Amino acid sequence: MSVTQKPPLVAVEGLRKSFGQVEVLRGVDFTVEEGQAVALVGSSGSGKSTCLRCINRLEEATGGSIRLDGVETTGPKVDLNDLRRHIGMVFQGINLYPHMTALGNVALALRKVVGLSKAEAAKKAMHHLHLVGLAHKGDAYPAQLSGGQQQRVGIARAMALEPRVMLFDEPTSALDPELVGEVLNVMTRTREMGMTMIVVTHEMGFAREVADKVIFMEHGEVLAQGTPHEILVAPDNPRIRDFVQRSRG
Repeated sequence: MSVTQKPPLVAVEGLRKSFGQVEVLRGVDFTVEEGQAVALVGSSGSGKSTCLRCINRLEEATGGSIRLDGVETTGPKVDLNDLRRHIGMVFQGINLYPHMTALGNVALALRKVVGLSKAEAAKKAMHHLHLVGLAHKGDAYPAQLSGGQQQRVGIARAMALEPRVMLFDEPTSALDPELVGEVLNVMTRTREMGMTMIVVTHEMGFAREVADKVIFMEHGEVLAQGTPHEILVAPDNPRIRDFVQRSRG
């Protein structure tokens, strides 16, 4: 008797996206297995962030398909609120509600989306603030937090919904250099907890150390994909070799 093979947790096939006459994604294909960390790397403008936004349905794909655990997510009948419970996202910009405390920012979706009581949401929110090292900042407002702390609250907020996969869109790009490490450390711990992750990043050291698979994008296409060693340490492709050398400074 044959054993039914489990589908990848995320499967992107032939993904295309155009803005007017400009084709930003030109048939992107990749899969992400449950528990994998995948890094999307490449030059600015190569389509990495647009790819993430299509997976989360913040952008509508022009063509191709995206499946979450074998289920198509790009159809018109998909419940977007339910989909985004399963696909958490942390953005480049830090988009916390300024009038709410760190605890309030994390608890809000637990009340509005999950339907927890105020007390239950606060308890779970505090647990996730603890996981990102900010339990002592629960009563602080975003203006009282550093950029790195704000981004860590953003990670806690996304993680609190217990998504199947986390998308990180260059979460350190808006931070001062000395604050980058604290966010990468939280992301590393998130990875160690077994969370499936797709990370758009320019932090090549992080991609080498944390990713199971690296996907190099160029002009809206996947130029190569493989292990961190194959793509970022000893790449065959001269274009990727040049990128890696430049990223080392």
